[in-house]
Amino acid sequence: MSAQEAFETLKTFFETRRAAKQAMSAVKEGVEISVVIGETVDCALLRRGDEPVVEKRPAKQPDLVFHIKPESVYVLNNQTKDEIGEIGVNVLKEVLAGNIRISVPGKFLNILSRGYLDMLRQGGAPVMAFLARHGLTNVSKITSTIRKMKS
Repeated sequence: MSAQEAFETLKTFFETRRAAKQAMSAVKEGVEISVVIGETVDCALLRRGDEPVVEKRPAKQPDLVFHIKPESVYVLNNQTKDEIGEIGVNVLKEVLAGNIRISVPGKFLNILSRGYLDMLRQGGAPVMAFLARHGLTNVSKITSTIRKMKS
């Protein structure tokens, strides 16, 4: 899958799936997340009203940057049911596999106040169990790991 095909797939994924809409509802409106596909396609993921939007342009002042291989977009799209917990677990699996790298260029306080932790909570038992299996058993350990991603 080319980076351009991955962009189209990612756009459709976020803009049409119920679970993606539910996940993005936790993030404050207007906050932009940067997604860089294959190091060549810059995207901005944000929420307008109740709808997630993916635009092909660099994000403005992102709190998070996801560097994602095009193949991971394929995995997330084709191997994920429309359930927020499964989306979260599959993203985390791709992070552990080294196919998605996350950095935090914004203020750490933004991570706490703009809904990102609420997004994790929405993933429910599947996401929390996955995190616990990898040593992230409480909010303190999760925030410590996020601090290490600070760029």
